[in-house]
Amino acid sequence: MNKAVALLSLTALIAGCQPIIPFNNTADQYPILRCVAYFDQQSISRQQVDYISYLSERGDKGCTMILGKMYERGHGVAQDIPKAKALYQSVADMEPAAYASLARMAEQGVGGPPNLVEARQFYQRAVTKPGNARNEAKLAEYMENGKGGPQDFQGALELYLNAAGLVGDASWQGMERMRTKGLTLTIQQQQHYNKIFVNSVEYGVRKKIEAIKKTLAKENMSVPASKLVRVQLEYTPGSLVPVISLLESSGDSAIDQKVLQGFSDYRFPADPIMPPGQKTFKAIAFVRSDAKETLASKKD
Repeated sequence: MNKAVALLSLTALIAGCQPIIPFNNTADQYPILRCVAYFDQQSISRQQVDYISYLSERGDKGCTMILGKMYERGHGVAQDIPKAKALYQSVADMEPAAYASLARMAEQGVGGPPNLVEARQFYQRAVTKPGNARNEAKLAEYMENGKGGPQDFQGALELYLNAAGLVGDASWQGMERMRTKGLTLTIQQQQHYNKIFVNSVEYGVRKKIEAIKKTLAKENMSVPASKLVRVQLEYTPGSLVPVISLLESSGDSAIDQKVLQGFSDYRFPADPIMPPGQKTFKAIAFVRSDAKETLASKKD
């Protein structure tokens, strides 16, 4: 009997050190997945809170971020803003998203009055590592509008350009606003600008190709298996309307015309920055019957 009591006591002691939750291989390798899954539930059990806290104490940055959100929102635990900030700060140097959370709290006045100076400083720390487009766009907004510090159009231009994904998104529009103020791009920035332009052309043309394929299928038309339709879309300075040319026929004029008609309302998303000696930009689209499509671009 005494041995049984001792065994139960030892089990209880061990259970108090860490949560007893069944593991699987995925959760063992990526514990953040389970932390996120628990956080996304409408209600979190005490055992799940203990699991997240345990992993945070072990140094899992992602689960520490989750725990910070729980204390910030009072989700699964009593709301504790100072503790949320302390958790974010504990991983901020390794996890830029934590600085972004601190910046947001300062901006919104969570736990105190709004502090744009502090928010800007946190956003500046959040962009010290590459690949943080959302934070770069936010800091660019602060610099453009002089929020929390002096206006810095050149700095805003660089950040907007870094954060831009496709032509027309909010960061691209911000970059264009800076350019209308007379700011110019460096050679490296021009190359990045043109890379975004090409990516946007590819995205738009692929959408057109998919729409053309649907039209052909609806009308029971298809490009012969051994053929393709090759179309050139040429940009000329001063106009976003491409000059469209048929470079290679499917062998069926009706199909060729349907393909050309499908591209008739395509417009280039913006004006590329032409390097010295380059006169035009050409995108060449291939429409095939085997569900494959390709796009190439060339400079003349």
